[in-house]
Formats: sequence, C-alpha cells, structure tokens
Amino acid sequence: MKALYLLCLFCFGVSTRKFVDPVAKTSPEHKNGVFYLKNGLQRSYNTFLFDVPLDHFSYINDITFKIRYMVNLDSYKAGGPIFFYTGNEGTITGFIENTGLMWDIAPMFNAALVFAEHRYYGASLPPNAYKNVSTTGFLTSEQALADFAELIYFLKTPTGHQDNSPSFTATTKVIAFGGSYGGMLSAWFRKKYPDVVIGAWASSAPLTNFNGGGVDWGFFDAITTRTYQESGCNIKNIRAGWDAILRLSQTADGQQYLNQAFNIDPKSLIKDINGGYNLYYYVRTALEYMAMTDYPYPSNFLQPMPGWPVKEACKFFSTNTTFSDRTLAGMLFSASQIYYNYKNDPSYKPCIDSAICDDDSLGNLGSGQGWDWQECTEIVIEMCARGNTSFYYDECSPPPLSAMLDYCQSAFTKQRDGTDFGWKKGMLRENGVRNLYGLTLSAASNIILTQGHLDPWSGGGYQKTDPYANPFNGIYIFEIQGSAHHLDLRQPNTCDPNTIMNARYQLVGVLQCWLRNGCKNAFLADLPPLVDNSKGNCTDVINGYPWGQA
Repeated sequence: MKALYLLCLFCFGVSTRKFVDPVAKTSPEHKNGVFYLKNGLQRSYNTFLFDVPLDHFSYINDITFKIRYMVNLDSYKAGGPIFFYTGNEGTITGFIENTGLMWDIAPMFNAALVFAEHRYYGASLPPNAYKNVSTTGFLTSEQALADFAELIYFLKTPTGHQDNSPSFTATTKVIAFGGSYGGMLSAWFRKKYPDVVIGAWASSAPLTNFNGGGVDWGFFDAITTRTYQESGCNIKNIRAGWDAILRLSQTADGQQYLNQAFNIDPKSLIKDINGGYNLYYYVRTALEYMAMTDYPYPSNFLQPMPGWPVKEACKFFSTNTTFSDRTLAGMLFSASQIYYNYKNDPSYKPCIDSAICDDDSLGNLGSGQGWDWQECTEIVIEMCARGNTSFYYDECSPPPLSAMLDYCQSAFTKQRDGTDFGWKKGMLRENGVRNLYGLTLSAASNIILTQGHLDPWSGGGYQKTDPYANPFNGIYIFEIQGSAHHLDLRQPNTCDPNTIMNARYQLVGVLQCWLRNGCKNAFLADLPPLVDNSKGNCTDVINGYPWGQA
C-alpha cells in the first residue's frame, strides 16, 4: 500500500494512499501456506527463516534477527532461474497471492519462486522493532536490499542449509519482481546489486516522485480526477459534494443527517466542521484507493470490490444537475461504500476520527507504523492536491514538506507510555532516495518499468520519453491503457484488457532474452488500442501464455 499504503491526507501522499499488509501477526513458525485461485486451483509454498544482521553497514553491532521468505519449487528444474519478489511494506502473504503472473510464467522458465519479506513487516521483526529510534532506525530500504542480497547469496550456496531450505548453484540467474514500493525495491535492487539480479520487473513504481525528480506535487490527485472523469463521472458533482459535507457539518440538523446517513460510529460522531473534514478524508480515501485498484474484475486486494469500481462509483455522479446538499452528501456516501462496504454489512459503522479510531481503509493490508517511519526518514514523497487540476481543495500552501514535518513530529515523539520515541527534524531527509539510488536511468540496465494509465501513481514513474528508455540499455517502459495499480503482475484473467495481455506477452519475451544471452536489443511494439474484455464472467487464465497474442 496507512496510518497510509493512510493519515493526514493533506500531508502524506503515500501514507494515505499506499499499502500496509494486515496479517502482520502471522507466526514465524508457520511452515507452509496454501491459497486458491478463482477457479479453485490450489497454490502452495513453504516458509523459511533467514538470519540477517540488524545493521549491514557498520561493524559495531552484532545483533541479528530472522526474516521470512517463502518458496515454491513446483516448476523448478535444474538450470532454471529464480524469480525473486522484493517484499513490500506489509506482510508478504498478501503479495504472494496478488502477484499471480510470477506463478503463471514459472513453468515456461522452469523457475523457482522466492518471496522475501521486508524487514520490520509481517513476522520479520527484530527485537523491540518499534520501541524508539535506536531500534526503528534500521528500517530502511537500503538495509532491506542488503537482506535480499544476502538471502540470494545464501540460496546460491549449496552447503550449510540445515533447515532443509532449497539451494541453487552459484550460476543460477535471478530476476527481481515487485509492485509499488516493492517495484521501487526491485528497480533499486538491480541498480545497486547488478551482480545479484540480472534484471528487474518493476510495476507501478513511482521512482521519480522525489525531490529533484521533476514531478509536480499534484500529480496523484490530478490522475485520480482524470480516472473518474474518463470513467463517466460528472466531476462538478464530486467537487460540490465536499462543500455540501462541510456546510452540513456546521448545523445541528446537518450533523444529524450526516451521522445517520453515513451510519457514523458513535465514537466519532460529527459535531462541528472538524467532523466534516474527517468525513471528507474518509470519502476521499475511498475514491483514491478505488482509482488505484480499478481492476476489471472483482477483487479484494485492499477491500472487497466489484469490477471497475470507479465506473460503479460514477453511476452516482453521472448527471449534470444541481442537487441539494443532502443529495450531494448521499452521492458521496453511496460511492464510498463501494470501497468500504460493498457487501452491505448493516453492522458496519465508519469511525472517521483518526485521533481515536484505527484506520479501516485497508481491510486487507494492516497497520502503517513502519511505512510512516520510512516516510519520515528516507522515502520522502511530497504530495498535495491542486485545486485547478483535481476535484479536491487546493492544499499546496504551505508546501507539503512542512505538513510532513508536523505529522512526523507528532507521530514519533511522545509514545503512549510517555517515553520519548526520539525522532528529530533532521531525520527526515528530503534527498535520501536521490543520494542512495539516483533519480535517473543513466547508469541502469535490464529494468522493465510498467504503469497503468488509470493508476494515480503512474505520474511518478519513468515515462517512455525518458532519454535512457531504450532497448540498448535494456530499459523498457510501458504506460498501459485500461490498467490500474500493478495489474500487469496480477493473475491473468479473461477480463483483462487486451493492452495488459499484449504487454505481458512482449515483456515475457524480454525475460527470455535476458535469461538466454543477456541481449539488450529486444525491441517492443506499441501496445494496441484499448479493448474492454470485461463482459460476462471473469475467470483466471492459468498458464495461458501467449494469452491470445501473436
């Protein structure tokens, strides 16, 4: 993927709009797992633990802890590669189940599948992980990449595996895969450890969305607005709805209406305009996450939703008519429930005050404490809505960095037990990513970069016009029409648009090229005009390469 994947929407773009996996309390002793596709097919994996240093980059700390990784060898044959998933900011199991492409193409390559959990997430926790800055300070992308590199070196050492974990030869080739923050990691992994992974498929990775990357602060909300507009929404009605909520929240009758219409949890009833803003954020989060996960078939990656959820939401905003405040607020309620309560559970009561409620926007992704820490240190993504390019209020003055500093100060100073967490202003390093990995592709090679046209994060990714985006550098960039957040890495489905099918087909050819002889001149064709295939029942396509492509 909140405090995000998730907090003060005016301050943290990523925090409020990304992923944090919910199953964070999975037992480290759990040795295997099974999940099922829509057609009932079972997939399974074995779970192992691996010791890593708490700190890879100093020689005064000998503390180690265990990270989890999962392995499937059903398709592996001697000489085949390792497809290695660089774990996101959440429990790894959710990403195992939502990265079906790796499973689907593994038989073609005789590939082993390895999914590595990111340190400080899920069950990969060091002692006192979130006690204070002295323990939490080792939660960084750089440390996580070093974990992954050390794990791969271990897997490619055929001796010393006392836990029956698999081993591979030293010459085994490895390709990294990842989506969103995991996609950032896979791209950075290839840049930082080119001797460890021969290539990377980075999907929906906003790698330029950092200070100095040339990305406008308002890109996320501008693309969110565009996605709703292209899906049939009357943007004027959404914009008017925010004003309606705030006006209603300032009168007793209006407050009563909003509390009843939205079935607000008694703990967070709207009593003044501050409650109106809480409701605004609640609805806004739903609209943004629906844009991120605007898949052509029903899904439950973040929450259970129908296919094309944005189009479903737009049914409430399709007419060009002037409405009363209560009607406008009712439209926003109906749209938001497609995300929060699509199954119409009558017992669901939104708790909308973040000061007293746990965030429930990421039902399938969980707590964001670790991600908030990363955003308050190295992954500094400055975002805010611009009123002239989005259907939100203008919020870019003061600049977003100011609001981020305020949030981090409040989130990581005094803890509930009264002790000082220890965060200081200087720990937020606006240029951390630039200094660690660089913001250009000038020295990069063998990286696939895909992003969906519908996905608000696509504006922070490299564009096809990038001067280094060419096959001679092994850099391949696709912006895929009809695609949302890392749809290309999900399990192929009969309802996928033809653009996704064609992109996968061409990019599998790039993988073949990398594994065969390391060539850097696999030219790709432009993607075909978009065709919506989401008519009728949507079913998973298992091992269906070339997915009808020629």
